[in-house]
Amino acid sequence: MRKYVIALLVFVIIFNGFSSIKELTDLAIVKAMGIDLTEDGKYHISAIVIDTSDSENTNSGIVYEAIGDSVHDAARNIVGISPKKLYLAHMETLVISEEVAKTQTENVLDFFIRDNEGSNAFYLFIANGAKSSEIIDIINTEKIDMVSFLQATEKYRGIANLKNLNEIIKTILKDGNEICANSISIKDEKIVINDMAYFRDWNMAGYLTSQESVLYNILINEISNIILSVDQGDNLIVAEVMDSKSKISIENEDTINIEIKIKANLSETSKDIKITNSEKLEEIENNFEEKINNEMLVFYNKIKNEYNSDILGFGNLLYRKKNQLYTQDNYLQKLNVNVNTQVNISNQGGINKTW
Repeated sequence: MRKYVIALLVFVIIFNGFSSIKELTDLAIVKAMGIDLTEDGKYHISAIVIDTSDSENTNSGIVYEAIGDSVHDAARNIVGISPKKLYLAHMETLVISEEVAKTQTENVLDFFIRDNEGSNAFYLFIANGAKSSEIIDIINTEKIDMVSFLQATEKYRGIANLKNLNEIIKTILKDGNEICANSISIKDEKIVINDMAYFRDWNMAGYLTSQESVLYNILINEISNIILSVDQGDNLIVAEVMDSKSKISIENEDTINIEIKIKANLSETSKDIKITNSEKLEEIENNFEEKINNEMLVFYNKIKNEYNSDILGFGNLLYRKKNQLYTQDNYLQKLNVNVNTQVNISNQGGINKTW
């Protein structure tokens, strides 16, 4: 009897395996999607569908395009071009145009949140100065691995981060929180990951500068390995950040404290810089600390006076503490911010050995 049971189980497993293979061949597995708006306000989607017959190449496929009154309608209309239904569970990249980001972000993201076949673990990009369909074409033509591209940009440049759609939605649904998203553009027929786009009330309001993008990612603990530099007189000192941690807290009714701890190695110094003792190293650390403190305060003043977008989640801190300041209009303008940065540079020398 046991033999028959085992044989039946094996048959069921094999049958289900064949069934799954058939299902995969019947689906159009989407790797990346772009969304634009047409002149008459309809949605234009471009989708890279992986060629399942070529198991060695998953970084490119066939680009299908369609137009519809909604994202869902446009996706369904692709069936008129390809007989396979779009399958979003393995999608890695969503690119939306500036026009979509400024006016239709909530509607677009709502579709992906409600789609029970999607994982929502993909990365959102704003097409900066280009149509998303143009960026999708380059991703496909150049066979770009967007996940690796984003990881490298986040790690070595610090102007991007690895928050996927699930994490972005969790952020924006919290009271007193606004979001930032990665942006992407075309330069010399190549795609480039650019500075962060910031949002206000679900819609894109503008772009941070490169420096502000780095500072933002430091503050939300999305920095792993970047380069910082400071001038000491006519000399430049460069440090490689190995670890960065920040903590934002409320001190009293209207004061926010920001604590930043950075561990770094000196990677480059001018020939006139001689680190011969611990006092000299401490002086360099102080220079980095002063520069970061000042840049953070300038950044916050710009957030509250120009951007007017609580991308750092100060309002959420006030809300969770039941602070009445959160219920007031323009609470960002009424907050005081203190920044305290501690930089620890390892005692490592270059050509000239340290003490």
